[in-house]
Amino acid sequence: MESGTAVREPHLLLVEAVLRTSREHADWWAEGGPRPLLPRAWQQLWRDAVLRQMDLAGETEVTARRAVQDMLDQLTRLDREAEWFRADPALRRRAVSETLLFGTRLGPGVPSRPAQVAWFRRRGLRPVDYAKVSAIAAAQDEWLAAWNTWAEAVR
Repeated sequence: MESGTAVREPHLLLVEAVLRTSREHADWWAEGGPRPLLPRAWQQLWRDAVLRQMDLAGETEVTARRAVQDMLDQLTRLDREAEWFRADPALRRRAVSETLLFGTRLGPGVPSRPAQVAWFRRRGLRPVDYAKVSAIAAAQDEWLAAWNTWAEAVR
């Protein structure tokens, strides 16, 4: 490795790639044109993040894959639904950091903990259970409200 070359955390590299790809896909859906491609290093990014998750959280591969996917799902949902996440790079970086700290178990007491817990509560409600549609909608609202409260508090 060359001196001065910073080693980036695999989770962060994957988050950046996923958010960029998600935005490209949203633009593609809205505007048409050629379908965006996944980054060339997609499989490597994913594998590195899962291995790092296993190391940091002491999880099995299956559990680590699920944890990484949960973090990515939450962050892409924030990117779609929380204007501050898209508009304020400092808040976005902080939300990403806190999500990763919480998801890797390195920082279970992050200030966004209420939003993190609300995300998992919401994830536990499956949209295929139509008897729980109002509970799913309420959980979604609670999750986004908790993140918005966090964003206002840290500004």
